[in-house]
Amino acid sequence: MKKVLILSVLLIVAAVAWFFWPGRGSNATPEVKIAPATSKPDASNATFIFEDGPVTLKNGVGFSSSGGDAFVQTETGLADKTVYGDINDDSKNDAVVILTQDGFGSGFFIYVAAYVSGNVSYKGSNAVFIGDRISPQSISIDSKGLIKVKYLDRKPEEPFAAEPTVPTTKTYTYVSGELVEK
Repeated sequence: MKKVLILSVLLIVAAVAWFFWPGRGSNATPEVKIAPATSKPDASNATFIFEDGPVTLKNGVGFSSSGGDAFVQTETGLADKTVYGDINDDSKNDAVVILTQDGFGSGFFIYVAAYVSGNVSYKGSNAVFIGDRISPQSISIDSKGLIKVKYLDRKPEEPFAAEPTVPTTKTYTYVSGELVEK
């Protein structure tokens, strides 16, 4: 009876040791998986390229100085309009975002930019100016990666103080690493 008990204990110890041995059981190294196309990249900490240079967002907001004057700051923010889809044809979701810039003047500038998947990580694109004090309505990406931004603008003769009421659409595509208007 003692031999059976000792043999049982040794088998249990061997089974536990095998289970917890590195590379086996619950301590195994997890398999690295590539994010599925349904994942949504987060552009809130990305760097985007503007005419005046790069702006890095931190939690959706970034600051830059204009004209070398450190006291004159332009605030760049991630608007609440974001759409996801594959714009660089690599079967991974990219993010297309609306960015706002509010600085030392009276304007409130609206841009479109992309947060695009690469071989290793995501990267912010150039920011393309859409308009001043316009009202973005929606962004969409079609199955071919074509980006459409719908917004309200003003008639050419109306002042910037007038409320935007004219429905307008601009189309963009991602070509050779840059977002361009079509």
